[in-house]
Amino acid sequence: MKERGHFLDRFFWPKSVAVVGATNNPFKPNYQLVRNLVRLNFEGRVYPVNPNTKEIFGVKAFARLKDIPERIDLVVTAVPATKTMDIVRECDEIGVKELIIVAGGFSEAGTQGKKLHEEIASFTKERGIRTLGPNTLTPFNTSNNLVISYNPVKALRRGCISFAFQSGFYEPKINWMFSHLGINKMLDMGNKMDINEVDALQYFSDDPKTKIIVMHVESLRGNGREFFNTLNRVSREKPTIILKSGRTPTGSKAAASHTGSIATENDMIFDSMIKQTAAIRAQNMEEFFDLAKAFEFLPVPLGNGLAIIAFSGGEGVMATDASEMNGLKLALFDDKTHQRLKVILPTWEIPLNPFDAGVCMQFQFNDLKTFFNTLLSSISDDENVDCTIMQLPPILTNFLFKERDNSEEMNHSLAKEYVETFVNIKKVGKPFAMWRSSNDIRELRLVEMMESHGLPVFRSPESAITALAAMNRYRVRRSYTVQ
Repeated sequence: MKERGHFLDRFFWPKSVAVVGATNNPFKPNYQLVRNLVRLNFEGRVYPVNPNTKEIFGVKAFARLKDIPERIDLVVTAVPATKTMDIVRECDEIGVKELIIVAGGFSEAGTQGKKLHEEIASFTKERGIRTLGPNTLTPFNTSNNLVISYNPVKALRRGCISFAFQSGFYEPKINWMFSHLGINKMLDMGNKMDINEVDALQYFSDDPKTKIIVMHVESLRGNGREFFNTLNRVSREKPTIILKSGRTPTGSKAAASHTGSIATENDMIFDSMIKQTAAIRAQNMEEFFDLAKAFEFLPVPLGNGLAIIAFSGGEGVMATDASEMNGLKLALFDDKTHQRLKVILPTWEIPLNPFDAGVCMQFQFNDLKTFFNTLLSSISDDENVDCTIMQLPPILTNFLFKERDNSEEMNHSLAKEYVETFVNIKKVGKPFAMWRSSNDIRELRLVEMMESHGLPVFRSPESAITALAAMNRYRVRRSYTVQ
């Protein structure tokens, strides 16, 4: 087990994990808890605990925790809430100090649930057992293939983003996250019986493999001053994205229905405090993941000069509106750029920013690769351009995936060539992002190819600009002197 001093290391780097409530029954949600650890080759030892079977996924099962002959670093209990206290006592008897409670039915489940929550919280605190949850799935650590999930996780894509959640809304999206984002660690705090948002933020702030912190919180359970002091410090060193739900009285009550904790903090005060740090507040779930993707794939822009390349004049106008509304400005191309672009311009005069590539491409069908290379390199090299967004060319989807005369292998090869043309612009060192045109399934294949090479593709020009504008605000705010 890796040791660096913070108690959460023992949750992310256990040498042995016991799963209480493990099962071979594919119709039970607990089925995947051991299966993921085995399939993904978790680097530690796995001990399924189930009194009714001798083996689970080829691993010897034990009737009780006490029957396991070796020391257990981490216990994951997935038994019902009413049986959890028995497991907690057994953990204490054998000296386990790290516990994850997967089950719900505690502080969010009426008087009896709250009583049970308080009983376990009091017992674990007195015995020095650090507890994650209840009502949680995680931790995830891609460095040692540790995955606690109800979903069959197909593959782990390693990266530098660490997530902290207070809700399971990420769980159905887990395979999408691993296919589109590079993840370092994930921590779901659940009902926050013990481990809370302050612990998560402090841990990720000192974790050398975490370069981007992305947090979802519904209520602040830890010390508010400590949370914001830590946030102020770390957000100037690592991009930190916060999604705060439970913003309204009704939303707070809805949050309490599944966490048992009402968000009592005033949202205007919370928002004001966030703005005193370099952290970025996401306004909704889509923006939450968009910002994570943008900060992972793109360098922070050096200024607010934006170039827009569209294949529809209407979308170019909408992108221009979004640019001005979000604090970016259209870059004014210099004469050198104008001269380089002349070879692909029509015979009449057109505005250069936003650049109507749809009009220009009509005269370049014989050599589209040269057209794209000229367009992208000319604009990206311009000293007045700090970042660029481009509409995903609709013709590529038609050309690459609708051409019946070509074999699937040939279409894939052509797609790969064009993807490399766009990906190569990353070498300039400026943010370059794209947005989707058709949103159909064929285009999605192209998007996945782009993003597998670290080139982000957003749903619309507005969402791309929102992400780049947030990165620009981060550039400005992180330069403030810490008070």
